[in-house]
Amino acid sequence: MYRNILCLALGLIVGIQLTDFLEYFQLTDSQFASTAITQLEEGATPQLATEEELALWLHNETRVLCMVLTLPKNHQTRVRRVKDTWGRRCNKLIFISSQEDRELGVIDVGVPEERNNLYLKMRKALEYVYQNHGEDYDWFLKADDDTFVIMENLRLLLYPYDPEAALYFGHRFRTTFPQGYMSGGAGYVMSRDALRRLNLFAFNNSQFCPINNMSEDRQIGFCLQNVGVVAGDSRDEEGRDRFLPLSLKFMLPTFPTNNWLPKLTFYEPVNETGSTSGISFHYVKIHEFEMYEYLLYRLRIFGTPLSQRSLPSRLGPDELQNQLNLWAQENSTNSNAWLQPN
Repeated sequence: MYRNILCLALGLIVGIQLTDFLEYFQLTDSQFASTAITQLEEGATPQLATEEELALWLHNETRVLCMVLTLPKNHQTRVRRVKDTWGRRCNKLIFISSQEDRELGVIDVGVPEERNNLYLKMRKALEYVYQNHGEDYDWFLKADDDTFVIMENLRLLLYPYDPEAALYFGHRFRTTFPQGYMSGGAGYVMSRDALRRLNLFAFNNSQFCPINNMSEDRQIGFCLQNVGVVAGDSRDEEGRDRFLPLSLKFMLPTFPTNNWLPKLTFYEPVNETGSTSGISFHYVKIHEFEMYEYLLYRLRIFGTPLSQRSLPSRLGPDELQNQLNLWAQENSTNSNAWLQPN
């Protein structure tokens, strides 16, 4: 009797497992890809998935907190536009202002809204984020309320790098100190270790990070350099900028030569500026947020194939250190020799 019960139980188990096995091989391509992503979420990097699936996976793998500087008068206009468009794709979205609005996620950092106070306002924002979220996210993005950011492309840029490396990215400007600084309007993104160094070593040292009336982005760049944070190169393989400090209408089809940008940009510009992996645009008008959202996320071109790709490899400790050393050397020796004297 017991033998019959045992045989019956074994038969049921084998039958269930065989059914699951056969169903697995009957999955559609999209169902199989979804299953593969689920299986890999715990550790390994998904390969040969669609770009859409990889972007969804990266959302949790490369966690980005977004800080957006704004003003009380822009809460019901620009803040709502950011919140309803690209800000939805941040892992955490915080607006920095002088007036709190809990519904919109606006933080009051207690700094009066004056042009000369932007640097102090940014320092207070970075202190707040470090104290409340410093260990919860991998990267920390600063943007303005007239910036549009393609978060999927940002995560793709950041994925190979360890957030515990002292590193930050953006559109590099040159200045009086060797490393230069990242444009605040185009947005800059710093690693968890960079944020930590600012708060533990820079903000507590008036020599490393003095409080003054200089521009916010330049001073943050100065502070980061003084605590050993390396300015990374965010350009694409063709040397085209991914973070754009101007509106697209001024950056296309070629790099502008008749305004202030050529005198400030750190690297010699290439003629073509339209990177296929662009990350941010500045000076976005209120009505343009919905336009970018539509063109980038809703408009589909008939006949465009659903592409598959692999993510870039993550850099190992030695590779990462070699890359940081290379960038640090370039930062200290770049003479901007391509610039013609006035």
